[in-house]
Amino acid sequence: MSPKFRLAFRAMVLLGLVAGCLGLASEASARVYIDITKPISRRLPLALPAFMPMAGAAANPVGDEGHRRLVANLTYTGLFDLLDPKGFLGKPNPAAVKYRKWSRVGAELLITAVYRVEGDNLTLECRLFDVTEGKQLVGRRYQGRPADIKDMMLRFADAVMEALTGEPSVFGTQIAFVAARQGAKGVTKEIAVMNFDGSGVRIITRRNDLSLYPAWSPDGKLIAYTAYRNRRPVIYIQALAGGTGRVAVNHPGVNLTPAFKPGGGLAVAMSHTGKTNIFLTDLSGHISKQLTNGWGIEVNPTFSPDGNKMAFVSDRGGNPQIYVLDLTSGRVTRLTYGYKYAASPAWSPRGDRIAFQLEVNGVFQIATIRPDGGDLKILTRGLSPSEDPSWSPDGRLIAYAGRQSGRYQIYVITAAGELIKRLTSLPGDNTDPAWSPRGAALKR
Repeated sequence: MSPKFRLAFRAMVLLGLVAGCLGLASEASARVYIDITKPISRRLPLALPAFMPMAGAAANPVGDEGHRRLVANLTYTGLFDLLDPKGFLGKPNPAAVKYRKWSRVGAELLITAVYRVEGDNLTLECRLFDVTEGKQLVGRRYQGRPADIKDMMLRFADAVMEALTGEPSVFGTQIAFVAARQGAKGVTKEIAVMNFDGSGVRIITRRNDLSLYPAWSPDGKLIAYTAYRNRRPVIYIQALAGGTGRVAVNHPGVNLTPAFKPGGGLAVAMSHTGKTNIFLTDLSGHISKQLTNGWGIEVNPTFSPDGNKMAFVSDRGGNPQIYVLDLTSGRVTRLTYGYKYAASPAWSPRGDRIAFQLEVNGVFQIATIRPDGGDLKILTRGLSPSEDPSWSPDGRLIAYAGRQSGRYQIYVITAAGELIKRLTSLPGDNTDPAWSPRGAALKR
């Protein structure tokens, strides 16, 4: 079998960083500007002029840095058409926006920012305007240090996204993945974690062996993964707060592909019965229920958001394919047909799609399908493999491992298959991305 069988921004309580609202009386909108439940949304034309010093304040490089970071954050979403500043008709006045002037350059949205730096103190005011309707949607004032500009821009970008979509963004999330590195005794694989945009990479395991299949707990505080102990795969649980992790599931045979079940429990593929099936355990490894009963290999559990159904991989039909188990009735339904190999399912947090890797003309591609087996969509193309999909917590983006550059690196696409960004450019192969839920502790 192939080895591929398988926020509250760090509370954002930064020392000395204070945020407040601007223009609260005029700031409100029940309108949803961007429906993120749809895989394809029209990009909104957005004017984002350079950040300007407040009246009487001197220009400072922090203004350019803030502008660059906000542009990067909003570009990452794939939801905006950022207009060329060369076409702007002058500088904006946040106190008296001339909406017709900005409408003439094609803007439907406008963001303004003014700042003041006095010693090691930074005051920044950011606003989002609806040019079409002529009103302010968001206003924020941040006070801190110039070094806090990255976090300020993440916070404001999150406020922009929530105002336009009605939901929090992915800016406070992390992505765990498997980082392969050449060591003195050969290749080792460790679990690494990075911010949503590929920054802040850090290794959280130090096993100097093979660590695989990271999976987040629903609260984002724990990561379960498979690692080898005495040459046998067992399940470890690692707290993001620190520590070396502990063995959680260690039954005879193999213990693979952990997945936290909504509502409690950990699903693990185990072979202690002589066949590899999926069992539900607690976080100490005590088995509460056998979930599958196939004759071959059944691995890679992933749950619907309500926890009532589980998709998994089974070769009960001869080749690995995606199946869905109804945990209430016990009924098993095969989803994928017509292709030799399907694996690595990931259920969307919205519940409407299951992403997976599908062998197409001898190359793995990322695909999605409805939980009833309908509407199969192949999202990636080309001669290089794309594997191990994982959904963002808003169900709009998919991280995956692709070998377009000769080594596996982590990429992000939209649910419609549009490339957003290559996240990693690291040595060795970087695989098995697992996107955290909202609220995972973020380190920068």
